[in-house]
Amino acid sequence: MNMEEKNWNMLDPATKNVWRVKGVVVFGLIWLLIAISTLIAWYYTPVSIPERDVSLWVLMIATIIFLSLFIIYNIWILLYYPRYRYVLGKEGILINRGVWWKYRRTIPYARIQHISIDQGPIEQIFRIYRVNSYTAGTGSAGGASAGKGITGPEGQILGVRNPEPLKEEIMKRVMQSRLGDGVNDIGQGGTSKEILEELRAIRKGLEKKSNF
Repeated sequence: MNMEEKNWNMLDPATKNVWRVKGVVVFGLIWLLIAISTLIAWYYTPVSIPERDVSLWVLMIATIIFLSLFIIYNIWILLYYPRYRYVLGKEGILINRGVWWKYRRTIPYARIQHISIDQGPIEQIFRIYRVNSYTAGTGSAGGASAGKGITGPEGQILGVRNPEPLKEEIMKRVMQSRLGDGVNDIGQGGTSKEILEELRAIRKGLEKKSNF
């Protein structure tokens, strides 16, 4: 195991609460639709029909099934959370996740074109963010919403409490991968002011792209 792989970063613990709330919303809405449908069927079925109570039995069985699924979903959260880890490696962003099916991906810094930060309505409640890495093949964050058939981010880091330092560090490594390891040496030695200014201009250009 590489030294960089020993320094895996865990997601913020609030991520588990975000997943739980999302589960409540999804399971709750589906159960509510079933409940309304069965209660309407029960209400409008004449009392004289023996099968009138079948709708109530259907609702009871559906409730038990959904409660069981929700319990399994919460167990999955407890298993999935510690297995979702990431690290900024030497060559790229390493993301490791998965319970039954393991998923591991490395997004090379040289391929990263954009870095975006987004936050859904539930994430806003718990004040955590997602940091997305887009490569040349995945396009920008706004491409998909514009209807251009652009896929989502190639790398996504969930549950980040303070995303700006992480974004800045990724952008710094992206610049170093494109311009070489001498980027910092130029700034410290002051031997070429023109090259330093050019590097700063390139950095501003990358930052503007990441904000689109």
